[in-house]
Amino acid sequence: MNLGKLNEKCPECGSKDKTLNRRLDSQHRAFGTTQTLACSDCGYVFKSREDEKE
Repeated sequence: MNLGKLNEKCPECGSKDKTLNRRLDSQHRAFGTTQTLACSDCGYVFKSREDEKE
């Protein structure tokens, strides 16, 4: 993941608060894949799992 996105202001509302959703490996809880990085206030999606596939 690009860590620069963690400091970006939301283009919709200007907030810097974000929620990172991850899917954890069922066997090894320390390993996981990022699902989405979204604004905590308005829900704008900075990065989704579909972005990784491109």
